[in-house]
Amino acid sequence: MQTNDSSLPYYEQLVLRVKQQIVQGILQPGDRLPSVRDMARQEQLNPNTVSKAYKQLESQQVITTVHGKGTYVRETTTAAGDSAQVVASKKQLMTLLTEIRYLGVPLDEVVSWIKAAYEGAEQ
Repeated sequence: MQTNDSSLPYYEQLVLRVKQQIVQGILQPGDRLPSVRDMARQEQLNPNTVSKAYKQLESQQVITTVHGKGTYVRETTTAAGDSAQVVASKKQLMTLLTEIRYLGVPLDEVVSWIKAAYEGAEQ
């Protein structure tokens, strides 16, 4: 897994990496994720950190855990138009865009950043 945004806590970095792998098609619905201990070993993280990331992914309905069987990528729901998660993400984006606008970054540059990130060019 890539993406190392050192400004984020480790568990949030792991959440983001799992989501990126799903978006990129590396992880598919039904794929089994490593156990907490195996993922901790792979990523050189404390098992509590991985557990926290898995709990967050589960609360966001990205993964599901079947006790005694493992943790799996869930089927993605389509058109979550106004879910609480979408509303919160929009709010974060608006805050970030305000900061970017304050810094004087031209709109066309911001749009190119968004297009590149959305299309996976910078992953």
